[in-house]
Amino acid sequence: MQKRMRTGLWACASLVVASGCAQTSDNQLYPATVNTLTNQQKVQIERVISDWFGGTKVTLADDVFRNSSLVTIERRGHLDSQGRLVEGRHNNQAYSFTLYKKGTQCLLSNDGTGQKIALDNLECVATE
Repeated sequence: MQKRMRTGLWACASLVVASGCAQTSDNQLYPATVNTLTNQQKVQIERVISDWFGGTKVTLADDVFRNSSLVTIERRGHLDSQGRLVEGRHNNQAYSFTLYKKGTQCLLSNDGTGQKIALDNLECVATE
């Protein structure tokens, strides 16, 4: 009788462990890219990044996150009246953002702060 109870207990424990592993894989973050990106989706990404910059307008390339899960943005340097950088260079900090896939969601991460925001109506593909 005790042997049967132990067998049943092990079976239950195995089921709990297996279901826990399945949930863990859905909670893992994987770097991701997009196959296609509509203008609305691009605007959504620009809006999220703009909010992280305190409302400063951000313009991204039309193929953002198509070839890489990482995008880096530098603030524009000070320009003279002819559009040249003052003193020819700048030391402005670059900011990086990573697209992740978590289960069925696409998340945009501010790599500097670690904050992540789910992007609506965006399909992404894990790259790893």
